[in-house]
Amino acid sequence: MTAEHVSDAASRIRLADATLAIYTSITLLGVIAASSWKGLFSDERELFVIIVGTSITLAVAHAWAAVAAHRFVHSTALSPAERRQELRGMAVIIGVGGAATAAFGISALVSDNLEQSVQLTLLVLIAVLFTVGIIGSRRRGDSWARAIGWGVADASIGIAVFALKVLVGS
Repeated sequence: MTAEHVSDAASRIRLADATLAIYTSITLLGVIAASSWKGLFSDERELFVIIVGTSITLAVAHAWAAVAAHRFVHSTALSPAERRQELRGMAVIIGVGGAATAAFGISALVSDNLEQSVQLTLLVLIAVLFTVGIIGSRRRGDSWARAIGWGVADASIGIAVFALKVLVGS
């Protein structure tokens, strides 16, 4: 393998990881906010199931989509390296879902206010988006100022979902 090939493979992995972290964070933000707006949960246990269920569903959907799409396009099964990459993607999705679940769980343990726990969970997901933006930008060699700008840009959709949730109703 050439150095360029290894660098290209590493770049594709980082791209996939960042894409999945962003996608999962935004999806969870939307699901949690919409569930809250619609009153689809009345206690911590129900929201816990929504967060965990959404995370697992996203991981399974991503893996199945990769397997099916590969078969449709290449008429072959995934190679061992491709399977490892898809498992890594599932781990990223579960990791983001785990961060949301942990934030919600810890908040629910220390507070009796369900709405505050929801808001903290949304803020953690916004922080994930912000962090992905900063790390991605810094890996590219950008200055700290530019990296923070990318973090803010990445988190902006999460901030918009959070602001909308606060405006529409808690």
